[in-house]
Amino acid sequence: MKTFSIAALATIAASAASANPFGDGTPVPEISAMEGTAALVAVAAVLLIAFERRRRAS
Repeated sequence: MKTFSIAALATIAASAASANPFGDGTPVPEISAMEGTAALVAVAAVLLIAFERRRRAS
């Protein structure tokens, strides 16, 4: 039973690793380093504003 479990797990892992979540080769849009950095800065700004509002309210 243990051997069957290991074989089943290996089969599932191999099929999941080779599965293409985007179907038949649909291109995925790329993001530049500047856009990625800008997105991180925007998220950090929102978090800092929320933190500051919570700090001042207490």
